Amino acid sequence: MNKLLITLMMAAGLAACSQESKQEAQEAASAVASEVQAEASSVQAAAQEAAPSAEAASTEAKPEEKAEAPAAEAKPEAKAEASVAVDGQKIFEASCKMCHGGTIPGAPVVGKKDDWAPRIAKGKETLHKHALEGFNAMPAKGGNAGLSDDEVKAAVDYMANQSGATF
Repeated sequence: MNKLLITLMMAAGLAACSQESKQEAQEAASAVASEVQAEASSVQAAAQEAAPSAEAASTEAKPEEKAEAPAAEAKPEAKAEASVAVDGQKIFEASCKMCHGGTIPGAPVVGKKDDWAPRIAKGKETLHKHALEGFNAMPAKGGNAGLSDDEVKAAVDYMANQSGATF
């Protein structure tokens, strides 16, 4: 009965949101995606520029030095992954704040440590799983199927960290 009541309240809260707020949330999510794509493109371009000089260095290297060359070439890719990190706060503002800002009963409010403590105690992986697959009244990915798994995880980490976690 409680789950049904929470679900109905959640649906009423979502329905009460104006079309303008929904559009703003979609635009913000699109902007984040564009920023991530632009950053990925610039990192990829830098990696492509570095590839010829790395290849030339490996050609000039002695046989025992050639074995180390692939490790040096792999470093730009590692940097690319790190620099394409998703901004959890932006995802939260665009997609999660509507419920986790205190408008939906039962949804843990960001910043309220008492709301989040039992959830944080279950661990990061469990929080990620619940957010990705849905849990109790919360739908999978918070109802925004357009989010990538990494975006959902970044938003969860942001919310949990704002509420006492150290993920």
